[in-house]
Amino acid sequence: MYRLKPFGVLNGREVPVIELFSDKCAVELLPYGAAVRAIRVPDRTGKLTDICLGYDELESYRTLDACFGGTIGRCANRIAFGRMTVEGKEYALEVNNGPNHLHGGIQGFDSKVWQVQEAGRNTLVLTLHSADGEENYPGNLEVVATYTVVEETLHLRLEAYADAATIVNLTNHAYWNLSGKPTIDSMTLEVRASAYTPVDATNIPDGRILPVEGTDFDLRKAALLGERNSAAHPDTAAGLDHNYVLDSEPGDKIAAILLDPESRHRLIVATDAPGLQVYTGEYLPQARQGIALEAQGFPNAVNTPHFPSVILRPGQSATRSITWTVR
Repeated sequence: MYRLKPFGVLNGREVPVIELFSDKCAVELLPYGAAVRAIRVPDRTGKLTDICLGYDELESYRTLDACFGGTIGRCANRIAFGRMTVEGKEYALEVNNGPNHLHGGIQGFDSKVWQVQEAGRNTLVLTLHSADGEENYPGNLEVVATYTVVEETLHLRLEAYADAATIVNLTNHAYWNLSGKPTIDSMTLEVRASAYTPVDATNIPDGRILPVEGTDFDLRKAALLGERNSAAHPDTAAGLDHNYVLDSEPGDKIAAILLDPESRHRLIVATDAPGLQVYTGEYLPQARQGIALEAQGFPNAVNTPHFPSVILRPGQSATRSITWTVR
């Protein structure tokens, strides 16, 4: 079933919380940003516990820039200097992260009020029109976000269609804290990736795809996040904000497993995306309050020909599947 609750008003328009339920979890979604505001699951005593970071009021979503739970687009992650070439034409995108373009620009999809297309017993469908020239991207773009709750799983399917060649790299930017503690340091993380893309001083990949084996970035076996963020691991001591190259499998694959040993909550992230951006939240208002596991294409892919393409042309669709399962 689903339920609507008042949450806020933006430009005279009501923005509700839309709650979806199953026997094993309760999910709060927002038309603002097509965002996941909360996911409540029972702890060992049966008490519902929220494991997804969200704000208590609409104004915080409007004015703070952490992208809490938001759907990111047109292009997730960074584009070097906001410059790109599509079909032989150069474009200068908005620069909003040092010298680079990040997460769709000044007002990405996580800053838009999406249309509620359908709300059912366990499904919410949201749509968004992104006009030609918005944030200097070419082409009109139509986007559909479909959330479905089944048992202990929340599934998100993203689809996009364009009337001109453009770039699309969609993801969701939920932050997770399974423990309820002030930081994520007591949790462990496993990432099923044998390689990663090293970055320069502004977090732009330098073009290499390197094995994680023998490095601080190796998370193929579950690692304690607080220990990985320590002097014992100099490359990750300042935190992670890196793209992992997921091991290739057809269709959806398990990308990451996040575990809180105390509560025994286990979050399993599955996706059809080629990459997973792991961000340990050093720049949140409270550092390391949550971890983002962003299933997406590679950063700066439009300027790196050997990375998986993010070009979308008329007659094609760009799709992304992301599943979060809590056990």
